[in-house]
Amino acid sequence: MNPIKERKPIKYLAVENISFDHLACTNSRFFHNRHLSIILNDKPLNTASLQKEIIYHVAEARLILILKGCVEVNLNLEDQYIEQGHVLLLPADSIMELKECSDDLEVIAFIIREKLLIDESLVFPASPKDFQQLLKMTYLIWDLTQHTPFRKDVVLPIVQAMVANIQCIYKEMNATTVTDTATRQQQLFQNFKRLVQQYCELHRNIPFYAEQLHITPHYLSAVTKEASGQSVMFWINRAIILRAKVLLNTKNMMINEIADRLNFTSPSAFHNFFKRITGLTPKKYQMNMK
Repeated sequence: MNPIKERKPIKYLAVENISFDHLACTNSRFFHNRHLSIILNDKPLNTASLQKEIIYHVAEARLILILKGCVEVNLNLEDQYIEQGHVLLLPADSIMELKECSDDLEVIAFIIREKLLIDESLVFPASPKDFQQLLKMTYLIWDLTQHTPFRKDVVLPIVQAMVANIQCIYKEMNATTVTDTATRQQQLFQNFKRLVQQYCELHRNIPFYAEQLHITPHYLSAVTKEASGQSVMFWINRAIILRAKVLLNTKNMMINEIADRLNFTSPSAFHNFFKRITGLTPKKYQMNMK
């Protein structure tokens, strides 16, 4: 099935949706205030944090360490297989869908409400040494959160340092020169999808993305077709349709406001685009999801 036309429910996933009373009845430990939430030893399936076949609009930035188990997700247009030892860094307003999940999945989750420097999603397996270092930083932050009153000016800079450390680990892992043609093309394709996720609301043309990647539009089209079996415009349209669906489902916005937010020239242009891709008008889609 064409993923653009799948009519799956979209839920807004924010810290306000988490039942901390329910968490208190599990083996999870948690800290929560208006700046930061930390959940240790969370089992997302047991706490009903996530359900399969639902697309989530993740409101706040998240930092997640996988302690046990494995999970398959679609995260910001990328299918990911994640298991023990993986690290996830998600910017605010990420889009996520849970595909499969092992019963023993256990994670540490930071929900970050402050504006930290998280501008792209990162998912990667950390080395055992790096993962242990991140756990040590986690437990240091946890210990500091137990102090009353909350030491915001101490805790939040350490959280930012942990985020920066994760970003450095990722860059160092990917610093080796890519020489194999197929691997280089896959890397280009992944970079293209990250750019689409970042800029799709403003730019919906192939030359823009080719310029950002320092390649020709023709080469971008060829690489994308080879790597995914789909065209460049398929991925751009998929991203903007997903953003539109999120806004139609989870934001208290009029359709003309959504058209403006997504940089369409007029509400009618947005109406025609949405109907051409999904087979439904924006209004009809809204009604179907109620």
